[in-house]
Amino acid sequence: MMMTEANYRSKNLTDWNGVLEDLFGSDNSQKADSLHDSSSGFASDVPSYNSHGSSMTTFKGAPDTSAQDKKSTERERDRERDREKGNKPPPWPSNGQPSHRNPQHYHPQDLNMHYRMSTPSPMSNRSVSSVNTHSTASHVSSHKSSSSHVTQHTPVPPKISYKNPAYEYQLDKHMEEIQSNIKRIELQENDKIITSKGTKYRTPRLSMFDLITDEVIVKIFSNLPSDQLCKSSRVCGRWYNLVWDPLLWKHIVIRNERINVDKALKYLTKRLSFNTPSVCVLVESISVNGCERLSDSGLHTIAKRCSELRRLELQGCSNISNEALFEVTSYCVNLEHLDVTGCPCITSISLTDQMLRQASAHHLRQIHLRYLDMTDCYALDDEGLRTVSLHCSHLQFLYLRRCVRIGDNGLQFIAHYCTGIRELSISDCKKVTDFGLCELAKLDDLRYLSVAKCDKVSDVGIIHLTKHCRKLRYLNMRGCEAVSDDAMDVLARNCFRIKSLDIGKCDVTDEGLLVLAQNCSQLKKLSLKSCDAVTDSGVKAIAKQCRNLQQLNIQDCHVTVDAYRAVKRYCKRCFIEHTNPGFY
Repeated sequence: MMMTEANYRSKNLTDWNGVLEDLFGSDNSQKADSLHDSSSGFASDVPSYNSHGSSMTTFKGAPDTSAQDKKSTERERDRERDREKGNKPPPWPSNGQPSHRNPQHYHPQDLNMHYRMSTPSPMSNRSVSSVNTHSTASHVSSHKSSSSHVTQHTPVPPKISYKNPAYEYQLDKHMEEIQSNIKRIELQENDKIITSKGTKYRTPRLSMFDLITDEVIVKIFSNLPSDQLCKSSRVCGRWYNLVWDPLLWKHIVIRNERINVDKALKYLTKRLSFNTPSVCVLVESISVNGCERLSDSGLHTIAKRCSELRRLELQGCSNISNEALFEVTSYCVNLEHLDVTGCPCITSISLTDQMLRQASAHHLRQIHLRYLDMTDCYALDDEGLRTVSLHCSHLQFLYLRRCVRIGDNGLQFIAHYCTGIRELSISDCKKVTDFGLCELAKLDDLRYLSVAKCDKVSDVGIIHLTKHCRKLRYLNMRGCEAVSDDAMDVLARNCFRIKSLDIGKCDVTDEGLLVLAQNCSQLKKLSLKSCDAVTDSGVKAIAKQCRNLQQLNIQDCHVTVDAYRAVKRYCKRCFIEHTNPGFY
């Protein structure tokens, strides 16, 4: 609907006459001049009205039409009717423009601010729309009687107070969420800012590990292998300094097959040479078991730099040769423990040719080894064993398990040169016979002997051995099927202090066990596995006489539950190995 210019002006001019009548009542004597500022040289923008309702002119306005008088008269009647009914006048005039700024209400130009401030927070379950709907409904119902004064095209703004309880609730929840987020962020900070005299500086927060002393950390690090120590040095500066403590590097342990051991040894020995650049005097033990990547280059590094080395373990290092190992034994003069288990290329232990040429005296050609393990060195033969015996005459512990190429001649060299042998294992050496045991009988200090699975050994060799080696404490004859009660009789009478005996699969009966029980009361471990001739009487005799027995193997033996109960009755701490399900 199009509006004329006059109607548009009348629509946007405030009806001050009606407002004054509401405040002060109707006064016909009031003149229009009182509505103008007489002291100023300018006329007011507000139009004035006479007592008859005719409008005055202004510098910016024009005389109103008669239609405006009719409308003002209608508004006066409506206001009087509302007063009689007790209704409140509308909060703003009918033309849609507020008379003044009321802080209790939103105005049309403030609607955008209302929508921004009433946005719900994440912590609130209330919806702004519900608040707006409720407020709008209450506003419309309270002014239903005065809706006739508002034109149809004028929007009715919602009555939402700045002090609305719903809005205050949302605002409080939003502020609580902000404060909780601030506290959470402060707790997660790694650094704390301390302000002192206007200056800010950072101090790192202490972790639980920082409260531990250096001595305790070094003790913890001592349980780590060398490759893990190197990784720990990258954690922080403190760990880096503690990792290189000399006490942690007396024993180098590398057990990672993927590591280039040659380079690792070269770096470690160089890094640990603090005051002696060419020699690493700290390292006393090196263990590189299972490192197949170790080559002669790594052994050369050990020989040149680790002059104080006392223990070397090379189990499963299949790429090392005799020459590199001879270099180690030549330059590491304090070497006492050598383990070359599973090194198929090693055929003997000796010194380098250069060292042998330079050493004129016999004692200068000696290697001061006390412990030598050459288990599974399949290339070792009698001649290599002769070289070992000749240059390692101080040996006390020698293990030659599954060296299938050695025989009685090799044992003869051991008995002749290595007279101080205390422990010897030649199990699974198929070439060894009774003659070899007769040679070993010359070892007076022999305490441990294993001839397991040497099927050519019989009563003759065992009898001769036990008559001369009376210090025996451990004897393993498992699988020697030619050993019978005759050998057991001599053994029990001469080696009465024996503590561990394995006669599995031997031709031993209850008579042999009876003699053993009568003479060897200190026996702690006994294996009778697969001894078909052993019955309950022999086992009961052992249980009654050998009450210090701690381990008994009666697997595949023809014994009943009575023998089992007898062992349990007399040997309180004995652990019984058996295959009879009726014993449980």
